[in-house]
Amino acid sequence: MAHSKHILILCSRLDLPGGIERAVVNTANLLATKGHRVSLLILDQTAESFYQINPGIDQQQIPLFFGITEKGNTLTRKLDFYKDIQHLKKAILNIRPDVILSSEYPFTVATILAGGMKYAKVYAWEHHHFHWLKKSWFWKKFYHYALGKTTGIICLNEQEAGYYKKYSPVTIIPNHTDNESGRVADLSQKQLLTVGRLIHRKGIDLLLPIAKQILKNNPAWTWKIIGDGEIEKQVNDFIGQEQLSNRLLLIPPMSQNLADEFCGASMYIMTSRFEAFPMVLLEAMSYGLPCISFDCPSGPSSIITHLQNGLLVAPEDSSSMKDAIQDLIDDGNKRAAMSNQALIKARQYSGASVYRYWEELILNDRTGR
Repeated sequence: MAHSKHILILCSRLDLPGGIERAVVNTANLLATKGHRVSLLILDQTAESFYQINPGIDQQQIPLFFGITEKGNTLTRKLDFYKDIQHLKKAILNIRPDVILSSEYPFTVATILAGGMKYAKVYAWEHHHFHWLKKSWFWKKFYHYALGKTTGIICLNEQEAGYYKKYSPVTIIPNHTDNESGRVADLSQKQLLTVGRLIHRKGIDLLLPIAKQILKNNPAWTWKIIGDGEIEKQVNDFIGQEQLSNRLLLIPPMSQNLADEFCGASMYIMTSRFEAFPMVLLEAMSYGLPCISFDCPSGPSSIITHLQNGLLVAPEDSSSMKDAIQDLIDDGNKRAAMSNQALIKARQYSGASVYRYWEELILNDRTGR
């Protein structure tokens, strides 16, 4: 491929079934299939990946934590910070990329302090909502410094871009997904679906009482949650206490292929408190599922067009969420119309569609659109 580049992606562990992990692997695979040489440097404790990585991608793993650890004291952690920056510098010099994509803020800081800009274009690739990740004074200071030294910043949507424009040129490149199976849900199954980590940020604690009421009012329906995480016991206890074991179904994530799950549902529900650009909404839409989500900062409104391909509900408004779900349960025609629009929306975020933004950034070395 003419003008192909050597792209190095810095990421943390990929063995978890999460949206960021999927976005990193999807993007690495997309860039590789377009003829670029791609190196994946996993700066964490395991080289395993939940999602399938293109065999043509060079994978390396180094356990670097840049002093972000509970071990030791302030002095030893700062020493580890310095040592790990030197290790990263050596790795970058050995890999010799043209472009570095840093998917986590500690890696952006470390890359800049390691002099990465001397050897490659460096982009901070921001996956989290700007206000979600809490940083210490030390990290906040270095992070803001590092952002200003990058070639540019990659954000997932316009709202997130607004937070970063004061630091460096910003390019908006959304996540992408492709429904390779070509299957579409026929919306005949009386099942709701939620996929995500069982953590506070995903609003699973908000979901539980909503599910209790919806399932009580609609005895023919079930609600499936696919995920694991820190409040798994709380979810299981709730299911047992409310005698919902055959109605509210908690399934551990076993495979990256969720085609059967999407096709076995009639709508997708998201109760997150924060998102940046939720991959799973795109995936659900690519199978024709109408989606209902809290209108949390800042990703769902970038994907769901209210009343067209899904419904947006005021953040953490459980009563309105119950009403929205009940509305689609009661109106099959509305579900079908939203399903058609969801398929149209998802095609805007295919790999072929999104790659043109990566191509413009990587090949033309331009930012902003």
